[in-house]
Amino acid sequence: MATAGTVLLATTPAHAEFTTDQMAGDDIKTCETASGEKDPLTSKDWAGDFIGLEEAHQVNRGTFKDSGDPVIIAIIDSGVEATRTDVFGDRILEGWDVYDPTKNGGCDGYFHGTGVAAIAAGTSQGEQFVGVAPEAEIIPMRAFVSDEGADFGKSNMVASLIDDAVANGASVINISIALPDTDPLEAAVKRAIEANVVIVAATGNGTLNMDLTDLPADKATYYPANYPEVIAVGAHNQAGNWYPKTNYGEHLDLVAPGDGVVIPYPGGGWVSQQSGTSFASPYVAGAAALLKAQYGKDITPSWVEHRLKETAIHPPGAPSIYLGQGVLNVAGALTTPLGDEDPFALWAAPDEDESGGSEEVPQSEPSSIAAINVDYDPLAFEKTIAWASVGGSLLLVTLVLVLRKIVPKGRKRGWRPGTRKPDNLPVKLASD
Repeated sequence: MATAGTVLLATTPAHAEFTTDQMAGDDIKTCETASGEKDPLTSKDWAGDFIGLEEAHQVNRGTFKDSGDPVIIAIIDSGVEATRTDVFGDRILEGWDVYDPTKNGGCDGYFHGTGVAAIAAGTSQGEQFVGVAPEAEIIPMRAFVSDEGADFGKSNMVASLIDDAVANGASVINISIALPDTDPLEAAVKRAIEANVVIVAATGNGTLNMDLTDLPADKATYYPANYPEVIAVGAHNQAGNWYPKTNYGEHLDLVAPGDGVVIPYPGGGWVSQQSGTSFASPYVAGAAALLKAQYGKDITPSWVEHRLKETAIHPPGAPSIYLGQGVLNVAGALTTPLGDEDPFALWAAPDEDESGGSEEVPQSEPSSIAAINVDYDPLAFEKTIAWASVGGSLLLVTLVLVLRKIVPKGRKRGWRPGTRKPDNLPVKLASD
């Protein structure tokens, strides 16, 4: 068993190679694990229940159905703390640290990346927490130090990290960073999609309309989420309300838990009430990993996006620029029959009609967005049938037990089922 502070790294793939430039000289930002012990887990994870993780994990937990190998999720963030073996076990692969050449991505001096990775693929902590794909492996990639913001240089850095993630076997890439648009970033996204890698990204937390074209380029920080090939994720809270800081627009695909969630802290313990689309995105990335694991590495990113949208919970007003196609439903994505769907085909975006245009997206003020039904159960119909069957069985058993008591007593009195003695029939009196 690993002692405190021991880092267990999974075997690096034989073809592992990173080409993203690392900082040198005064630009190096040494990574030291964010210190301080936070709180223990004290309550059941609401987000896991909301998206149906228990049902989904009965189907798949993050390993390929055909080979048993783990799916690989790349986390481009602030690093992932590999010493949190209680959360990740030995499933942290060798990654890349742009700011500290002595590290390999397995250090988080902030907290953000560790939380994001745990949501996507953290180990079960009883009923109190479990990642969406708890058997998947993680490539940690440290692209920022703390909350230093984003610029064009950061966009180009992330573009290179996307290429590295693809080269090192990632099936899914999560990017919980909101960046300005650059040609290298867009090109890297297209290369990843062509390589059959799913990219999931947070839309950002500025309540910005991503469809507007009058923002200065350096202020339009909602990429890569706003590229049509990327699964763009907004957030909602435990009560089912839309997270009001979510950047929104026609390219917003889904919303997921991201307001008031719990995450592990690099130095130990857990922090609660964390909010932002950053923490909604990895729920969807984990769901994408489960779909890859269940149906095969070669299923297309466009089908994964289609599947997640098709099986989402569709609240009033969806599709819309605030909710996308609706609320992530991992149980539905894993358990709904495929029908005639071909997961290996290229799927058009659901808002594109045959003429190539787009359907008009319903728009409303954010204050009028209907809350999601928090009592939604993705297996409600099946459970109703099951409980009806149980109820019927209990009724039958009760009837049998009652008859076992009544019939013998009746026989003692000369009664037989289906008979009646003629001389014991009541006589109708003339006065009646």
